Amino acid sequence: AATRVGADGLIEKGRENLILQSNNFSTTWSPNNASVTSGHAGYDGSSDAWLLSKSGAGGFIQQTKSQSGVVTQSIYVKANTSTWCYMLNGSGFRYFDLANGVIGNGGADIDSSIEAVGATGWYRISLVTNGCSYFRLYPAEANSNAATSGSIYIQDAQVEIGLAATDYIESGAT
Repeated sequence: AATRVGADGLIEKGRENLILQSNNFSTTWSPNNASVTSGHAGYDGSSDAWLLSKSGAGGFIQQTKSQSGVVTQSIYVKANTSTWCYMLNGSGFRYFDLANGVIGNGGADIDSSIEAVGATGWYRISLVTNGCSYFRLYPAEANSNAATSGSIYIQDAQVEIGLAATDYIESGAT
C-alpha cells in the first residue's frame, strides 16, 4: 500500500488489486470439484464473465492469497442453476442469496455486503476480514453447499487492503 499527494494537495491512499489474474479463472485459480468456462455475458455488457459449475459436493474455485491486516475481497456474481454462493477466505465466511440480494449465514467477518449492479441479476459481493489465506468461492444452495451440481456466473475478483470494496482494478500475472 502506498500514498501520494493529489492535485488538490491532499494525501491519497494508493489502491491495488492483490489477487493475480483477477478475471482469468483458468490460470492462477484452482478449481476443486468444479470447472470454469469463459465467454459469458458480463455485468458490464462484455463477454468477460465465467460460468463456475460444480461437479461434486462442495465444488469451488480458489486462489491462494496470504495477507495480514484488514482486507476486503469482492467479486461480481450472478445466479444460474444455483441461486446462492458462499465466499470463504480462511479468516471468515459468508453465504449470499443471489435470487433476493440478501446476506445469509456466516461468521468471523468484520463486514459483508451484497450490492445489485444494474437490472440484469448481477451483484457485487464483498467480505471484510482480519487477514486472509485464500479467495474461495462456491456455487451454493441456500445456506449450504452440499449439492453435487449447480453453477453461478463470476467476473472481476478483487482483494484489497482496507474496509471497503473500491472500483475494480484488473490484475494480470504480477
